[in-house]
Amino acid sequence: MLSGSETIICFSPTGGVEKVAQLIANKLKVAAPYDYTTRGYEVSFSSDDLVFFCFPVYGGRIPTPMYDRMNYVHGNGAKAVLVAVYGNRAVEDALLEMSDLCLNRGFKVVGGAEMIAPHSIDKRFGAGRPDASDIAALNKFLASLMAKQELTPVAMPGKRPYKEYKGIPVYPTSSSKCSGCGTCAQECPTEAIDPGDPQHTDKSKCISCMRCVSMCPFSQRRVPKAMQLAASAALIKMCAGRKEPKFYL
Repeated sequence: MLSGSETIICFSPTGGVEKVAQLIANKLKVAAPYDYTTRGYEVSFSSDDLVFFCFPVYGGRIPTPMYDRMNYVHGNGAKAVLVAVYGNRAVEDALLEMSDLCLNRGFKVVGGAEMIAPHSIDKRFGAGRPDASDIAALNKFLASLMAKQELTPVAMPGKRPYKEYKGIPVYPTSSSKCSGCGTCAQECPTEAIDPGDPQHTDKSKCISCMRCVSMCPFSQRRVPKAMQLAASAALIKMCAGRKEPKFYL
């Protein structure tokens, strides 16, 4: 049994990961998740602590900003549970990659989970998830986790070297009615948007997370129609059928 405290850290560009993280917080009756989406916060843990890392999966990998965010997090032997949230396609090497990153930051990985949420590019895939069945499965996993007398290292699925990232190239832009408020630039996890010219997106930095679209207060940020149609057509082939949560303990 843990004698320390439980903490939840999440990277959630469009809210799907945050919803899963909040479900965990509610079940464990702990503080609201720390949001590491746009920046990291210096924090250190001890060997008695349990930390949940909740993050999205992009092309079978973790979001590249996670490497920067984790530079602010010091494990010092704390235990970590990894929660990969994906849009009904696949997790592939993301859990293993995050496990390696956590081990490098001084954590002991003692559990993992795969949860489904609406796809960030086309929310038809994974719509309504996590649903009642998903939540029941998650709660059962959390109960088993917290009931263990000793939390021991658990290997995460995946392969090394990690698969080459091949995300769907979708780059949002601002409409001609954009007010220039700068919210999209402020909220972008990779600083891919020029605050002085929000219609320009640096494609070399953009990770197609769709945060700028979800955060625009005037709904003037969107993916060009032709690009959206092409992305949706590709996703239909990859996201067919209902995927179920998986747990590692």
